[in-house]
Amino acid sequence: MTIDFNCPHCDKLLKTSEDKAGRQAKCPGCGELITIPGSRETQADSTPQSQPVEGEPLSQPARLPTTPGDTRPCPQCGEQIKAAAIRCRFCGEVFQSREIVRGRPSGYREMRPFPPGEVISDAWRIFTDRMGLLIGAFLAATIITSMAIFAGWMPFGFASVLFDQGNTTEAAVAACVGAVTMILAIGFSFYIQSGYLIMHVKAAREQPVEFGDLFAGGRFFLRLFLCSLLFAVIVNIGVSACLIPGLLLGIMFWPFAHVLVDEDRPVIACLSHAKDLTDGNWGSIFIVLIFALACVIAGAFFCGIGVIFAIPFTQVLYAVAYDRMTCQTPHSELNSGGNSSLDSLTTRRSE
Repeated sequence: MTIDFNCPHCDKLLKTSEDKAGRQAKCPGCGELITIPGSRETQADSTPQSQPVEGEPLSQPARLPTTPGDTRPCPQCGEQIKAAAIRCRFCGEVFQSREIVRGRPSGYREMRPFPPGEVISDAWRIFTDRMGLLIGAFLAATIITSMAIFAGWMPFGFASVLFDQGNTTEAAVAACVGAVTMILAIGFSFYIQSGYLIMHVKAAREQPVEFGDLFAGGRFFLRLFLCSLLFAVIVNIGVSACLIPGLLLGIMFWPFAHVLVDEDRPVIACLSHAKDLTDGNWGSIFIVLIFALACVIAGAFFCGIGVIFAIPFTQVLYAVAYDRMTCQTPHSELNSGGNSSLDSLTTRRSE
């Protein structure tokens, strides 16, 4: 006879044989030491054994029978979860301080550099699960931003025609109008890009994603523009010195946009934290970027239609790589002997 129960730390469904009741074992999901409860028949008169059993094999049952009174509805998605759970296994909502991230205990240091093969595999699984939504968001973002930029350039076209006709005053007015409309168009494109990034960060964490997230970047677009401008200046300085420094600087500050929409940091702090995340991950990031470029080139060979699939996939790939880096203990804390609680990770946003 087996005992089915939930880990009280990560809510993973587990089962083990009845003779293990009362013993202690490590949860295979989060690694925390837990006490195996007794079955309903023997729980009243069973005496727990105090000795820990390191590495006791625990497995996951197909279904877990629920006991009345030990569950509660998730306040975010409404699904029934264990009363002691600190995270919803359906929507990922975290109810307490984030001491456990995706079933990993506090202080967990993911392999540095992160394994690029696992990132590619996870990104492909996430992309195929939500392919329609992600491709639709890519097409919508592309069309909307293209229309905005085209509308911004139209006054300049009128100004050119008026100037050729000798109407210099009207041409100057049209040029001024064009400058204003182009600024608005650029701002709107960064607004859409912010929402596009939000969608992919949510998808990478396997949280609920909606098409409306595409328009949820209102508070980020100005900082995203400033961050992008500063990033371009830094990379161009490196490229002007030599190609290699420019490439290294690009990798160093690469995930600044994901940091912005995920952690809502100021401009300089986004670049600074991006540098902390990429520290020790340069080789893996380079492999991910080369793989993404190869996907886009391969997609372009299929009469350009493949790009419609390749670009949304690469965006998910970038977001998964960023999410993997946020699960690593910072080098500064490792070198000082600290054991970070990973509280810097943000929880699910309600956009």
